[in-house]
Amino acid sequence: MDHPKKLALVGAGGISCHLLPILSHESDIVLIDGDKYEPHNSDRQFPALAHESHGVNKAQYLTGLQHRHTLKELTWLPYYMEGASIVNHPEFEGVEMLVGAVDNNQSRKIICDVADMLDVPAILAGNETNVGDAHLFLPGVYDPFEHHDFGPMTKAPFSCTSTEQLEKEPQTTQANFLAASCAVHILMSWRTVSDHKYVTVHSQLGGRSGAWSSRLLDMKLPDPETIFA
Repeated sequence: MDHPKKLALVGAGGISCHLLPILSHESDIVLIDGDKYEPHNSDRQFPALAHESHGVNKAQYLTGLQHRHTLKELTWLPYYMEGASIVNHPEFEGVEMLVGAVDNNQSRKIICDVADMLDVPAILAGNETNVGDAHLFLPGVYDPFEHHDFGPMTKAPFSCTSTEQLEKEPQTTQANFLAASCAVHILMSWRTVSDHKYVTVHSQLGGRSGAWSSRLLDMKLPDPETIFA
């Protein structure tokens, strides 16, 4: 498959703190997040800069940090992924893949809907306390929501700081890193296979399974563990 020249990275939290330095070495990035940095997240987001970054938009701040370390084009949008209108922003032009680093299923589903509209793939990364995993969405070929139990699809806020969004288990730096690694695993698979059926569509690290992944041709087999419940 072709290497994506430009990626839309949705979510500028703990997972993207690990993902952006890797992805921006080879792709232009537009980083999307409407949230502001909060000090209570300092254990996994910009820990050494907690006071300096307080109250600043996370996408703006993380983009500024990474600008010093890449020659690729980095832009940012201070908005939540609330629908297809996001593609109307000029910063979104040329996006060839979406990568989701968000913490709610409503946003993940919107990412898939936008990817489907643009006819580009999407990678969805997420984590619990000690588990990280990622799923691949391929328009017209594979939709992870049809193969995995992502839990209830009830309306959820787009901000991870909202008191309405109660996480069952706290996020950790280690699990954020595992989730980012799974997303990179899927991206590497996408870049190296010549046939869709061999691409990795689900990658998991941590938890009871230790390490586990499946390719598109494996998806007739039952999933050993429910993720994102």
